[in-house]
Amino acid sequence: MVKKYFIDDIKKIDITIEIPSIIFLYGDLWAWKTTIAKHIVNDLLWFKWDITSPTYTYYNKYKIRNNNIYHFDLYRLKNYDEFFAIWWEEILDNNDWIIIIEWPEVIEKYYKPDISIKLKKTKNEDEREITIE
Repeated sequence: MVKKYFIDDIKKIDITIEIPSIIFLYGDLWAWKTTIAKHIVNDLLWFKWDITSPTYTYYNKYKIRNNNIYHFDLYRLKNYDEFFAIWWEEILDNNDWIIIIEWPEVIEKYYKPDISIKLKKTKNEDEREITIE
């Protein structure tokens, strides 16, 4: 189901997240993928972290008690071979908590998400169409 949200309404998005989960975030640049990641970690999972985009580091790892939340940004990867060469498939194959992946297109043939969130810009820069599957 597609719903429209304004930036101030992001906290109204309610997603049931099972553990473990892989969450794919789709959308163009500035589509609020990192904003949704912040909402998932800080509001839905109730952990207060300064969630930032891992564009230049490829991923951030947040330690929660004895578990890890991984937040990937695959924007700069050209293909799955680059993902594989860095050994990140081990993280996905051995997932026991939450993995959030921005720009998952390079791995979507090899991994299926538990939750897929698609963000689309509208004519209003403070609004997005959001589809959650």
